[in-house]
Amino acid sequence: MPRWVYVVLHLLFEGQSARRDARVRILLAQIDILRSQLDGNRVIPSPADRSRLLSIGKELGHDVKDFVGIVKPETYRRWIRQNEAGKKPKPVGRPRISTVRRRIIVRIAKENFGWGYRRIVGELFKLHLPVGRSSIRRILQEEGFAPPPGKARRTHATETPWRKFLRLHMNTLVACDFFTKSVWTPIGSRTAYCLFFIHLKSRRVFMCSATYHPNGQWMMQQARNVQMWMEDQKIEPRFLLRDRDAKFTLVFDTLFNDVGIRIVKSPVQGPNANAFAESWIGSLKRECLDHFTCFSRKHLDHILREYVRFYNRYRPHQGLNNRPLAVAGGNDPAPPEQPESDPIRCERFLGGLLRHYYRAAA
Repeated sequence: MPRWVYVVLHLLFEGQSARRDARVRILLAQIDILRSQLDGNRVIPSPADRSRLLSIGKELGHDVKDFVGIVKPETYRRWIRQNEAGKKPKPVGRPRISTVRRRIIVRIAKENFGWGYRRIVGELFKLHLPVGRSSIRRILQEEGFAPPPGKARRTHATETPWRKFLRLHMNTLVACDFFTKSVWTPIGSRTAYCLFFIHLKSRRVFMCSATYHPNGQWMMQQARNVQMWMEDQKIEPRFLLRDRDAKFTLVFDTLFNDVGIRIVKSPVQGPNANAFAESWIGSLKRECLDHFTCFSRKHLDHILREYVRFYNRYRPHQGLNNRPLAVAGGNDPAPPEQPESDPIRCERFLGGLLRHYYRAAA
């Protein structure tokens, strides 16, 4: 064959090669443009898309370094290794939250304006509808809910001897503290004093009746009452943590020392040393007391009893992985799984201020 024929064939091949390279470049340019329009510039191919790319790449001997643009060449080689090992690709993306579960989240958020994302996570756990905090945040933002009041980022300082003492003795440590509430009476406003005890490990709370005069005799009676409560709850404390309030009389301390409970006083002007009790007071006021004006001591006692009953039975506790006390303590067996379509009931406390959601019995 004449030499000029080879020259002509070579020129034709080069012309087609240049045209083919231009087609590849314009396809890659389109991929780059599409990726720039995506959040995070990331494309996640489905298992079917992955199989399609591998079958086409096999025709080229998997030499696609200059052609593949939707994923990195390292990812493509990993696909080849997984395919040769017989591993099936996992489904991409997060599990889709059903419409029913989404409606439940929106309902709880509408009926409880002050609840944060983690509080809703705990309530959904009771209903056996696990949803992550970030998913709840995304759903509520899509529904137009304002974010909950922000809290400053908490930092965990180096463990001090006091922190270590609390950590090692939580199961045998009970804390107590006073708080006050103004009560309106026919003779004007009076200050009611309220004393409570909290077991640090289980978070169970015992609430004493309010009084206008926390004298020594009243303190003695409350010491006896809380000791009977601890026996009923099978709590065996070795320490009672309190502050240096003068209302804690010597007789009050003696009643606990006689049964083998040592009194531990927090440092002067150190409320953080009794953080569990202080935190409980904050929760009580934010969730309950700040919403009421009390007109008698009995009225105040009723409000406190209802909140403590709700707190000890139904309220999820963030310090216990968003579990109610009964579930966190393993006292109640987990109910069987139920379909999401089953009706959800709501039990209201204090006129609907506090709410407990549960599945209707079949």
